[in-house]
Amino acid sequence: MAPPDFTNKTLFPSFATCPSIDTDTPITTPVPDEDWYLLGQIKDDMTLTKPTLVLSDRDGAPFALVFDGLDRGALDFKRLGLRKGCTAIIPRARRTVPKEEGKRGFVRVELGDAGGVKGIPGELGVVIEVVRRMREGKGEGEGVCGTCGMGEGEGEGGRLLRCTGCDGGARYCGKECQVKGWNEGGHKAECKIIKAVGAIWG
Repeated sequence: MAPPDFTNKTLFPSFATCPSIDTDTPITTPVPDEDWYLLGQIKDDMTLTKPTLVLSDRDGAPFALVFDGLDRGALDFKRLGLRKGCTAIIPRARRTVPKEEGKRGFVRVELGDAGGVKGIPGELGVVIEVVRRMREGKGEGEGVCGTCGMGEGEGEGGRLLRCTGCDGGARYCGKECQVKGWNEGGHKAECKIIKAVGAIWG
């Protein structure tokens, strides 16, 4: 199954266009039936009393992600893949309405929803590009060697080797091209992105 289209602004809105909620109102208020996801690149861990991350969305707009109902040490962000420089996927994100003019508000995650926030090991722009290629069937080595471009059946053994880390997201004509693609071709970083996206969207 291909991942969803990360460029779809309805499915993946920016922080400013996420549905909003008043901070004095519980999140149980009605929301649209459809799912949506806020994408953000993690800039910093700003935890003081509650687990809090600072992110920037696809437009470069900064926002805070606050995990409500949890104490300071309740979440291990690194273990959850929510490290600085990585991309966070926040399902059904709700933007708080700021109480003062000029303030931005933030995204609040209720206690029971904390496990739904996922991390992808890569910068937001890179993740969007990798997902675009996955959707177009242009993953590394799709039907051809990801390093030299040799097609299926052209090589010595006639079959391409599949990367086992990302379940065939990259293919190679032989061990030499596989090692070169991993070290020099950038698959080492992209493999982790493909695997993480696959784990989230099947």
